[in-house]
Amino acid sequence: MNILNNTPFQIETLPSKGPDGRIFLTIIVKGTCDFCNGDPAPVAAEQIPILFGDEFHNEDGGSIKFESDIAPFKPRADIVLLGRAYAPPGRETVQAVDVLLRVGQIRKVLRVIGDRSWIGSTLLSSERRSEPEPFAVMDIVYERAFGGIDTESGEFCKENLLGKGFIGKGTKKLPEGTPLPNIEDPRDLIDSWGDHPRPVGFGFYSRAWMPRAGYVGTYNEKWRKEHSPDPPEDFRFDYYNAAHPDLQVEGYLRGDEEIELVHLTPEKRVRFQLPGINVNCTAVKSETESSALTEEVKLNLDTLCLIPDEKRFYLVWRGNCLIRDLNASEIKTVEIM
Repeated sequence: MNILNNTPFQIETLPSKGPDGRIFLTIIVKGTCDFCNGDPAPVAAEQIPILFGDEFHNEDGGSIKFESDIAPFKPRADIVLLGRAYAPPGRETVQAVDVLLRVGQIRKVLRVIGDRSWIGSTLLSSERRSEPEPFAVMDIVYERAFGGIDTESGEFCKENLLGKGFIGKGTKKLPEGTPLPNIEDPRDLIDSWGDHPRPVGFGFYSRAWMPRAGYVGTYNEKWRKEHSPDPPEDFRFDYYNAAHPDLQVEGYLRGDEEIELVHLTPEKRVRFQLPGINVNCTAVKSETESSALTEEVKLNLDTLCLIPDEKRFYLVWRGNCLIRDLNASEIKTVEIM
């Protein structure tokens, strides 16, 4: 297969088979741009390469820093931000700050709160909290959101195994100083030990957490005999959407949306526009040894990952064309313009 790349972006192809048995070639285009306050973002001189595996915040695991770009199809667009909350300019520290991420009409606010804990060790005692500790900068990661595992009851938060603040229904007594989450939805703040708000965040959402884990399908004896190694019949491509469920966009992104970030940089507020770049793709298929067919492949802008501390972001366009087999031998040329 010959790939003609007429863009400054990174290109990759991926043959795949869906749960319906159809075989298709995925074309992935990844482009990096720089922040440019108030203006359309320019293409970055240095392009972030296509990632073939996940990168984590910690060497021993933890939450996902960057998820692999190798996904065959996303039914919606993902909006992801890798960043930190900052105290407002002119204030060295704060006990809490609301941060805003806006992409076009999609708007998400998180409340970021300093370290604090429950005071009292039984559910019958007064549910008091310590004062939040002041902070200047705080990572917005799922380890600081609501969730986690309650070792006393053995219960856990299915939506975020890495978080803190989760207390199982079977727990009657907790150690003094049990921590509360640092990142909450300001419309659904924790008020008591028994509260189980939905975890919130801006980062890549683990494949092992609900609702994402629920899309993987049923791997049983029937699957092993009739479908392995292909996906099971009830597999859903929603599994490949990697953003927090609140930051998944039906109908994909246009690519010219306005971006607004508040308290996510030292400057307090940043506004700019996505570059409005149209990426086009054609695939030349060989029908016979002497004839070929040129097919337009529609590319959807299905991923936006903002990295405010580096003042850059990347976009991923993805499209599919049907092929006869996983060797994709009939595809002679893929051209990106």
